[in-house]
Amino acid sequence: MWALMALTSAAAFGMVSIVDKRVLSRHLPGVSAFLLWGGLTVAVYVPLTLYLTGIPADTPPKYLVAAFCSGLSLGVGLVLMFQGLRMEEASRAVAIVQIYPVFVALLAAAFLGERLAPLQWGAMGLVVLGAILVSLDMPHAGGSWLLGRGTPLLVASGLFAGLAYFSAKLALGHLPVWHTFAVQQLGVLAVCCLFARPKVWRQLGAALRRPVTLALLVVGEGLVPIAASFVAMAASNLGPISLVTAFLATRPLFVFIYSAALSRTRWSSNDAPLSRSALVLKLAAIAMIVAGVAGVGLL
Repeated sequence: MWALMALTSAAAFGMVSIVDKRVLSRHLPGVSAFLLWGGLTVAVYVPLTLYLTGIPADTPPKYLVAAFCSGLSLGVGLVLMFQGLRMEEASRAVAIVQIYPVFVALLAAAFLGERLAPLQWGAMGLVVLGAILVSLDMPHAGGSWLLGRGTPLLVASGLFAGLAYFSAKLALGHLPVWHTFAVQQLGVLAVCCLFARPKVWRQLGAALRRPVTLALLVVGEGLVPIAASFVAMAASNLGPISLVTAFLATRPLFVFIYSAALSRTRWSSNDAPLSRSALVLKLAAIAMIVAGVAGVGLL
């Protein structure tokens, strides 16, 4: 069950990534307005969730701290990811971030007692190699292979995502899924509040007057990410975190599928048309990532 839930979450987040790229490129003036919207969304549903579910009275504070720190790490990771997403083609950007199962597996082995076989460690190496390959820009005539400008930001985003999933797993050891999710999102809200400056409020207000922008933000940056995040949290509660994150990291595959399907439409997320060599490179790199993360979970 947890594997199906993780794959469902990855598929949903794949579509969210396409919307992210569209919104950041066409509808909002910058990442700050985007994150302010995220904070407003969290500020609506988290208090309601906490009101309906409450917090167990006997919860040790360390578990609440773990859930909150998970949200802080997730929030920082999102900031870095959105900055990188503005600089990179969508499927490449998301693929780089998906190296976080490596970090999660290392932390889980060190602190949670989850052990990986040598072949699984090799599979994680395949993930890293695939992420590096997919982040390379195709060289122009006479040029050379270069990492994309957003690569360092996206790698750091993956690190913080790994910390977020690990901390959430610690909290889930004592807290129910709903409570862990709500407290985690309060951490995300704390990061988003850093962007609530008067200028950003004005920018967001102007953007929300456009019906298309409002619809994209409500559905693609509100309802779908909330549902996908909760499903991922539920999967983390049911399965070993190193294996759950391996399945969640299939997200680049869904982003590539969606990008390919939309490549000839106004919703194309490619910064430039894919040549045959670029397509082969991208397919090979994403295949390595998918094979690697599957190996982490199945070997």
